[in-house]
Amino acid sequence: MATRLFRPFPAPDRPLTDGTLVLRLPRDADAPAIAAACADPEIARWIPVPVPYRLEDARTFVAFTAEGWSGGREPTFVIADAADGALLGTLAFHRRPDEPGKAAVGYWLAPGARGRGAATGAVLLAVRWAFGIEPALVRMELLTLVGNEASGRVALRAGFTREGVLRRYLPFRGELMDAVMFARLRGDPET
Repeated sequence: MATRLFRPFPAPDRPLTDGTLVLRLPRDADAPAIAAACADPEIARWIPVPVPYRLEDARTFVAFTAEGWSGGREPTFVIADAADGALLGTLAFHRRPDEPGKAAVGYWLAPGARGRGAATGAVLLAVRWAFGIEPALVRMELLTLVGNEASGRVALRAGFTREGVLRRYLPFRGELMDAVMFARLRGDPET
């Protein structure tokens, strides 16, 4: 069997949308909304963002996202409301060149965006896009820290299967934490 080489996800020509949400590339003007959202203690509880989170951290993040697209290892989208363009959160793919058939998806939502289906919609939209542009991609993973039940529900609603707990697996604030592995294979039903 021939080894398939890692191929970076190309940035889409235009934003992705399902009519309710838009996934677009981050821009400098997003920094204030990112900083405000990431100051929420609930984000810091589950995502390894700086604490306290400042505007300068958001500007650094936006600059990092440009590098993530050019190298293909961590392409990142802003999740925005299709009606008014308001930033709802971000979604990123994590890829390793030595694992061309796999990617992981992660996201966070601003406090006001939670509980409206935005995370599920964004994950569905992004995963469809990723499987559609990369034929070698066969496995999409979504990891949550143990206890993050809301993200677990998002994974299940987006067609991921809960595979189990990986003990002392996910680096988080200087420790290896237990994580729940969810995965979706190419061809799996969405729900």
